[in-house]
Amino acid sequence: MIGILIVCAHDAVKLAETLMRLLEAEQHQVRLSFGRQSQAEIEAAKTSSDAVILIWSDNAPSQHYMLEWARQIPQERLIELARTTNWPRSARKPPPIDFTNWRGVRGARAWNALNDRLRAIARSLEPAKPQPKRAALALGLASIAAVGGAIAVRINDAPVALQMAEEEPQTIIALDDIHSGIGGPLRAIEPASADEIDLAPLSAPRFVPIEGHAPELLEISPYTPPDVRDATLIERLSSFNPLRREDEEN
Repeated sequence: MIGILIVCAHDAVKLAETLMRLLEAEQHQVRLSFGRQSQAEIEAAKTSSDAVILIWSDNAPSQHYMLEWARQIPQERLIELARTTNWPRSARKPPPIDFTNWRGVRGARAWNALNDRLRAIARSLEPAKPQPKRAALALGLASIAAVGGAIAVRINDAPVALQMAEEEPQTIIALDDIHSGIGGPLRAIEPASADEIDLAPLSAPRFVPIEGHAPELLEISPYTPPDVRDATLIERLSSFNPLRREDEEN
């Protein structure tokens, strides 16, 4: 809904009040200005965003303030209603709406034409609408679907890449020289038979043999195991005596 300013001469005040009441019932903000004092509001109306309705009644074409309103108000916000056939001719487009036969009834042709003009002005004054949330949501879902498709393709291609890797000969690291500590790539190929296996000779042990005479060993007497007998019943019973146990510990 937009703001509306109705301007008319004194002989069209009753019609203007009827329009004001009906437009306010449709949630518009309507003001009424009539007579010579309305000319003081022209400057403010030129820079505002309100729609201006001029009512051309029988006396309006001869009034200087009505002609000034028609001349100074921008055409995209001006709506002219012709209550008489003697309205001032001009090159303005669109022409005034014929209200000669309107009797204050909604739904008439003149009333519908007035509402169409008001809706056109409201659309031209509305700010640019932001991007709809549904479009942003659809874009997000499309991005998720694209990422999911890429993941599915990579998962499906993984077994093929693994199979190709298994068909290639395996490469391992082996030592060319055990003393250098530097290894190199070696291709492991299964031989046709065990006779074709070339076994490298074992390297020499990494220690220096003892030079000189054999060491002299210490002679010891032969080992004789001690004579161990089982404890008697009296010795077993005396081991339960606490006094004797304390003496042995001391």
